[in-house]
Amino acid sequence: MEGPVLTLGLLAALVVCGKSGHHPAPKGPSGLAPRVPAAWSPPTPPLHQAQLPPQLWRGLTARTPSWGVVGSPQLSPAPWPGRISRQPPSRSPLPAPHPSSCPSPGSWGLNEEERLIRHLFEEKGYSKELRPVAHKDESVEVSLALTLSNLISLKEVEETLTTNVWIEHGWTDPRLQWDAEEFGNISVLRLPPDMLWLPEIVLENNNDGSFQISYACNVLVYPSGYVYWLPPAIFRSSCPISVTYFPFDWQNCSLKFSSLKYTAKEITLSLKQEEKEGRSYPVEWIIIDPAGFTENGEWEIVHRPARINVDPSVPLDSPGHQDVTFYLIIRRKPLFYIINILVPCVLISFMINLVFYLPADSGEKTSMAISVLLAQSVFLLLISKRLPATSMAIPLIGKFLLFGMVLVTMVVVICVIVLNIHFRTPSTHVLSEGVKKLFLETLPKLLHMSRPAEDGPSPGALVRRSSSLGYISKAEEYFLLKSRSDLMFEKQSERHGLARRLTSARQPPAGSEQAQQELFSQLKPAVDGANFIVNHMRDQNNYNEEKDCWNRVARTVDRLCLFVVTPIMVVGTAWIFLQGAYNQPPPQPFPGDPFSYHEKDKRFALGKQLV
Repeated sequence: MEGPVLTLGLLAALVVCGKSGHHPAPKGPSGLAPRVPAAWSPPTPPLHQAQLPPQLWRGLTARTPSWGVVGSPQLSPAPWPGRISRQPPSRSPLPAPHPSSCPSPGSWGLNEEERLIRHLFEEKGYSKELRPVAHKDESVEVSLALTLSNLISLKEVEETLTTNVWIEHGWTDPRLQWDAEEFGNISVLRLPPDMLWLPEIVLENNNDGSFQISYACNVLVYPSGYVYWLPPAIFRSSCPISVTYFPFDWQNCSLKFSSLKYTAKEITLSLKQEEKEGRSYPVEWIIIDPAGFTENGEWEIVHRPARINVDPSVPLDSPGHQDVTFYLIIRRKPLFYIINILVPCVLISFMINLVFYLPADSGEKTSMAISVLLAQSVFLLLISKRLPATSMAIPLIGKFLLFGMVLVTMVVVICVIVLNIHFRTPSTHVLSEGVKKLFLETLPKLLHMSRPAEDGPSPGALVRRSSSLGYISKAEEYFLLKSRSDLMFEKQSERHGLARRLTSARQPPAGSEQAQQELFSQLKPAVDGANFIVNHMRDQNNYNEEKDCWNRVARTVDRLCLFVVTPIMVVGTAWIFLQGAYNQPPPQPFPGDPFSYHEKDKRFALGKQLV
């Protein structure tokens, strides 16, 4: 029974304190509120009748017979609420505590950070609209540093670099200074950025349309008044792409930061200063944490310097007078393009040499050449989708494809000429002696060509039967030399065993001449027919021989073009791609500046100079 009585007594005390209103916290000797232990949490707000059940409210405000003998608990003085000394209960009802004996709820719930915030922003009258300077002619020095977390991508078509970074701001605000000993030794105060004055540093070369930082994390404020802000951001910045040596190229992208709200008279931009062995040095590079950095699969970072750029030609009251620029000099990793684009392009381009090996009778020479030309056109369209539509330069792989397409076009023309020569006939074209000597005698020897008919028979091969043309020629001469009577009775004499006449032939009678003339007139058509056949076969042989000469000329042209096109293709391909092999980033980030702008090469400050 003692536990409920004490609990209800405490609730009654809180109700009375709530009705009496808030009282100011008692002031100590220093005029400050008493210090509250960090483990103490703010008390529950005052209770009202609407916040309690009716039964509990009636039990707190009236005598309750069901409690039996209830006395008023004697509260021993304690420095903190809740520490109640239990006394034996009496039969008297619970008296309501006097309002003046209730401590102020504000004094219970006010911790050191809240006191410090009230001290800085209410008592001192802090305004985030005003610059943290004592005089209007003074400028605020804002230091910047950039930590690269991930180089996400570089879109060549949009000329946009996407990076994941942490942009570090630092400046001093004298209005935010405090004595740490007076506020519980608070060494740092975390505040939302909308409570403080911000320099509003933005990315000038932004391609996203949003210049502000998307995520506003807390700002750290130190007792000396130094303000430190490290918000993360994903920037989409513009990066002019040089496509001359694609895919063996390197690019120089930059992130240019400046304040568009304040001029150089109001804000002075600088690089972050760090110390080593008692000497300070500026951070003149983009910071990369190896533990948190994600390597990009397409680009390799070569240089990452940082510079303060001041343009003397721009007035101080203009926003473009000063800026802090972080440079990213990156080199492409070409393995992906070599495997997926370059090697197929080169192989398809070299297939054009096989056109000269195809026989003209196959009818596929021109078809194969046009197929190679179409394949190169497809690769050219594929490359054009990967690069920006610029007329400043032609990419290296584009030069190779154009070179191959021009060469393939020439091969198509040569194929048409070769086919025209191959199918020429003596009835349409006459083979001159000069062409015959050049293409059938001189060039075949230089190109190591030989006629198959000129080769001797191989051992063991059957001897070819002679053509009947020789026999016909000999028969024609025989008929011209022999007399008609000898031709008529030659076989009869051989049949009787006489190879030749022993005596001169007897002169035929006078009447037999007419019979011979009649017989000759009957045999003459047969002789004329034989002569016609002989002449026709001779003409056909000459025709076929000259046509074969045209075929041999076409084969010689094919072999000559093979020996000419192949070296041109090899030399042209090597010359084009060797340009990309020798295209390397500079050894130093800036021409004429020997400094490397790297962590290993620090320049310490000596007065106002860097050494």
